[in-house]
Amino acid sequence: MSYCKKCQSHDINILTSKETVKYKGQDIPFNIEYSVCNNCNHEFVSKQQIQRGDDYLRDAKKVIDGLLTSSEIKQAREELGLTQAQASQVFGGGANAFSKYERNEVTQSKAMDKLIRVCLDYPVVFNDLKAQEGLSDVVVADRTYENNVMERNLK
Repeated sequence: MSYCKKCQSHDINILTSKETVKYKGQDIPFNIEYSVCNNCNHEFVSKQQIQRGDDYLRDAKKVIDGLLTSSEIKQAREELGLTQAQASQVFGGGANAFSKYERNEVTQSKAMDKLIRVCLDYPVVFNDLKAQEGLSDVVVADRTYENNVMERNLK
């Protein structure tokens, strides 16, 4: 719960204002959340309100750029059966990369995004990456020609 920094009151109203941001020629409409003290009428924006706005805009920009959103990255990681630490180990990007992607602190590179998608579509590739990192529960597919041909998931 936030409070007024001016008069210390906890009697606060949360309000929103509609705004639009242009990104790569497209309008991104969003609500800016802010607070108004009912005691002294002081208007302010809390750290959490700023963070929620930033998170929304970062994900909206990812959609425009054709990248996975923070929640989609988490869903992909869970679908692959990895912890955040294991995902960082398998895919690279640093020890805390997936934690930062999922908290929406950092936008993944286009290359990282493609690698995650490839691993979702092609389990053989994913199993090879896991094997390279020595993860114990790896099941690597047979390396015959017949078992190495993969269907392309057309969307």
